[in-house]
Amino acid sequence: MECMAEEALKSREEYVAPVLRGRPGRMPPEDSAEITRKVTALAVAIGLFFAISKFFIYQETHSIGVLSSLVHSALDVFASISTFVAVRYAVQKPGASYKFGHGKAESFAAVLQVCLIVVAAAHLMTEALAHLDNPEPVERTGLAIGALIVFIFVSVGLLMAQGWAIRATGSIAVRGDRAHYLADMLANMFVIAGILFASYTPLKRADTVVGILMGLWLLFTALRISRIAWAQLMDQELPEEERDLIIKLAMQDKAVRAVHDLRTRASGPHIHIQMRLDLDAELSLSQAHDVILEAEQRMMQVYKAADILIHPHPTGCHETHGNIRFRGDD
Repeated sequence: MECMAEEALKSREEYVAPVLRGRPGRMPPEDSAEITRKVTALAVAIGLFFAISKFFIYQETHSIGVLSSLVHSALDVFASISTFVAVRYAVQKPGASYKFGHGKAESFAAVLQVCLIVVAAAHLMTEALAHLDNPEPVERTGLAIGALIVFIFVSVGLLMAQGWAIRATGSIAVRGDRAHYLADMLANMFVIAGILFASYTPLKRADTVVGILMGLWLLFTALRISRIAWAQLMDQELPEEERDLIIKLAMQDKAVRAVHDLRTRASGPHIHIQMRLDLDAELSLSQAHDVILEAEQRMMQVYKAADILIHPHPTGCHETHGNIRFRGDD
């Protein structure tokens, strides 16, 4: 069995390659924590820079588009701070009262982000509608456009860093934070377009329309983030390709005849896996233990932040275990 386990570990990349990266559980919690700590600290710093800069730009230009972007950036700061705290709490070791860990702190941070986005959207659309019939002229357009172009380039750098962090860790909190800054970057582009139309074309209400469009965009962003957070909070199963990979890793030992009752869920940087393995009935308890242990080790090689629970079951035995309500059809 030792040789079989070594061969399985060598061939695991065959199964890992086709699976999408950036999924929870793939990276050791300590490494994941180091990455998310750095990228969330960077996001807070950049969010503060954006919010303060846009406040002074709005004072000079009185652009509704700049105001909409300012409100968005101010909420980005609050969202980034919640993410900053959540990713640090989520990687704490399980304790006596929280034996499944604290990973869902990331999901709660994402829910807070959704609430902030909805509030921002309501505020922006209210302000925009109030100015629709009485548009105000945009002052010092050159200053506004130049500053917004700088913000766009800074946003691109942050989005690249966050994208790398998501691919490495699969963090839902960072994913939600990235959605904020992606929307902020697009907002800056819309604002530039709105200022140009309002200043150099007969379309004087274009700057105001940008505020309405941004409100709608924020609501769309909130919907996307809420779906991801809902999936983790409600313990949705991992994607099918991940479940298929787990089954393949378990079945690499010929002593394993079948996999049943596979249950999976993500919790921040961690994942939890439960299953029943059908084994040869002739195996001794010690041999069955070795098979289970090696199957767990194969999975841990791929899912380094996984909590795995495997129940051995003799092939040919038709007795079932546990509450029928929670048994799958497999």
